[in-house]
Amino acid sequence: MKNINGRQYEDYLAPAENPINSVHDMKTTQETIKKLLANGTPDWVRFPHEYKAFVKESFAREKEISDTMAKSYQIEDQDILSNPEGRKVNAMSTRDFIQKLRENGVRCFTVDNGYPPQTVALWAIRPGTDQAVYVCYLQVPAMYEWSVLKLDRHNVPSGEDFRGWRTVLSQLIIKDILSEDRAHQIFGKPALNKISRVYRRTLYFHRNRKRFEAPALNS
Repeated sequence: MKNINGRQYEDYLAPAENPINSVHDMKTTQETIKKLLANGTPDWVRFPHEYKAFVKESFAREKEISDTMAKSYQIEDQDILSNPEGRKVNAMSTRDFIQKLRENGVRCFTVDNGYPPQTVALWAIRPGTDQAVYVCYLQVPAMYEWSVLKLDRHNVPSGEDFRGWRTVLSQLIIKDILSEDRAHQIFGKPALNKISRVYRRTLYFHRNRKRFEAPALNS
């Protein structure tokens, strides 16, 4: 105890002889331990490795159940779309991509995106109008030809790991900034293989959208 101005105060800075006993109710603790050990030492104390193995097996089983449930959220060709091999080809700087567009009459500009990281937003003026249209985001400072799909731990699509310039090109076509023919005149046609299948399918549906939409409009 400390005497300060005639009053007694506990000196918490002074070293205690037995710090545990001074702040802990040892009697209650000992009684609790006796109750826990009344029927012998618990198995989880005697065999900790077996219980750790049980927990790991339980986690693995739950993940297997989650993975099975997640299969309904997977998409066609995601094994191809998420495989960097064969997709990270024909790299082009983002500046060169924009320059090619401008040299071929596309009025466009970019804005710092902030998110996703290392991207900018591409805007373009739709031909025949003064309307600025948001196209999509571009990877900076460069893009490979094909985007790479991102998968979460359950193998479910979760955005993109990398944005490819063919994805940007398809959005320019879909947003009516460029025709399909003009886009391929500028950047070339894709190789006819499984890697380009989703890109070609996207343009096919866009090309034939009026035919597909007509029955719905008349129903």
